[in-house]
Parts: sequence; structure tokens; C-alpha cells
Amino acid sequence: MTDVKQPANAPDPAHEESTASVGPTELDQDLVRSAWTDQARWSKAAGGLKTLLGRWRLIAAIGGVAGALLTTAAAALPNETAYATARTWLALAGAFVLATVAVILRTQLSQERIEAWVRARSASEALKEEIYRYLIGATPYGPQRSVELFGQRRQEQREKVRDLSLEAAAVTPPPVKNRPLQKLTSQDYIQLRVNGQIDGYYLDKAAKYARMAKRLRNLEFILVLAAAGLGVFASGTVGAGGLSGLGSWVAVLTTAGAAVTSFLAAGRYDLQAITFYGTADRLTTLRDAFQADGTKSDPERISRFVDDVENAISSENEAWLAGWSHEENKPDKP
Repeated sequence: MTDVKQPANAPDPAHEESTASVGPTELDQDLVRSAWTDQARWSKAAGGLKTLLGRWRLIAAIGGVAGALLTTAAAALPNETAYATARTWLALAGAFVLATVAVILRTQLSQERIEAWVRARSASEALKEEIYRYLIGATPYGPQRSVELFGQRRQEQREKVRDLSLEAAAVTPPPVKNRPLQKLTSQDYIQLRVNGQIDGYYLDKAAKYARMAKRLRNLEFILVLAAAGLGVFASGTVGAGGLSGLGSWVAVLTTAGAAVTSFLAAGRYDLQAITFYGTADRLTTLRDAFQADGTKSDPERISRFVDDVENAISSENEAWLAGWSHEENKPDKP
């Protein structure tokens, strides 16, 4: 997630509510900094896992097309002794590439690896939620901000991903900077948490994934159209010497189109764009309703607002976890 700016040490008095009215020095900033370091570690671990998944997914897609290309090239060579060695090596290379793709799907793109990424991301987001609830004094902490409860709930989140400790231990979290370490007013919370998520993450990601989905769909259409055109042309040149071999290349274009389709489905770019945009829209509605509320300085109203915001964000995270975890693992399909 994006970094956020440190709130001013002397906020506007109009922004000071009873849930965040005590001086900022009363919070243990080392404790908060430690919590942010925890969150940054899991965020970086999740980012690394996602990058690897994307890289292996791309390799598998390219490998599937390359394997089909090699095996088709082997079959397309004239059935003469002079081409026997070339046919053999092309066929072997194609078989090796396709076998490698199957191994990648079974290991690097297994359901366990996908779930590890989503759970690490979920841990990062859960820790971030706890920090913001603690800083603004929302439920379950309240204005008292119990240090013991904060520590307990942080530990509970870490326990959920203890089996992923190797992933967390392998990364070095970035230094904690531009993160709030002091008590927050509701306006601080809106600026740092709500607007930060809307403008710095959800809308940006929604646009990014929408563009990626559009490009992949366009590429898929071009490949399918090319395969259909080549198939028609090949069928009309049967018996026309070398042109009759064009039919075997239709399978290569068809495989390439299927690889793009599979890559698009595996990346879930459409779903991610819709989910991120929907969450941004929901957060915008909650923010605008709160700011227009005449009771927005009421501690209970602030706490309800924080609950609504965090529930909206956690619902998006849970949708990710459910969606990716329930996807069937199909290692034998390229």
C-alpha cells in the first residue's frame, strides 16, 4: 500500500475530537513504530510473493506457446532423411518446454503459493487496520487506547500466518517513515487512511488492471482472428505445394490465444479492477456522508465511521482471500 504523510503536530482545533484530543506525546511512538515495521514486513513479503506469481505465470504462458511452436515446426518439416535430425531436436525441445510448463504450474503456481500470497497480504492489511484503530481510539480500544490490548491483537494477527514465517524472515522491511505515530483526529484519519486508500491505492490499481485486461482481451481477439483467417486460407490452398502446410500453424495461433485467455483468467484483472473501483466508491460514499453529518464530532459517530471504513477495506481483503482460495488447482493443464 502507499505511504501516507505524517499528520501535523499541531492540528487545527476544529479537527480535534474527544477520541483524539489528548496530546500526541502520550502515545508510545516506539510501540507504534514497531507495529508499522511489522506491517511493512508482511506487506513486502506479500508483494514479493505476488511478483513471483506474476513472473511464473508469464513464463508458463510463453512456454506453452513456445512448446506448441516447436512441436508444430517439427511436424511441419519434410519427411525426408535430411531433416530427420532437425525434426528430432525440435520435437524433443518442444516436449521439454511443455513438460517444464507443467512443472511450473504444479509447483510455482500451486494453490498453496497463491494462498500464501493472499494470506500475507491479509495479514498486512489486518495489522494496518489495528494500528489505525489504535491511533484514532476507535473500537475496540476507545480513548484509553490499551497498550496490552493492542499488543494482544497484533499477536493474534501474526499467529494466523505463523506458518509463513519463512516468507516474512526472508525480507527486510523498509524504514518506517511518513507513517503516523501519534494520536489522530477524524480529519487526520480521513486524510491519511481514507483518502490515502481511495486515491493512492484503489483507484490507481483499478485503472491499472482495467488497462491490462483491455490489452489482453485485444491480443486474444487478434490471435483468434488470425487463427481463423489462417485456417480459412490454409483450407483453400490444400494441394498447393508448400502452402498446404499452413494448416498445422493454426494450432500454434490457437494455443497462443488460449494462453492469453488463461493468463487473463489467472490474473483476474477484470475482477480486480471491478473490486478495487467498487471499494473506492464505497469509501468515498462513507467519507462524504460522515463529513456532511452534523454529529461528526461525537465520539460514537467517529467510532462508527471508522468501523464502516475498516469493514469496507477488510471486506475487499476477504473477497480476495475467498476468491483466490476457492480457485481450483489444475496443474495438468497448460
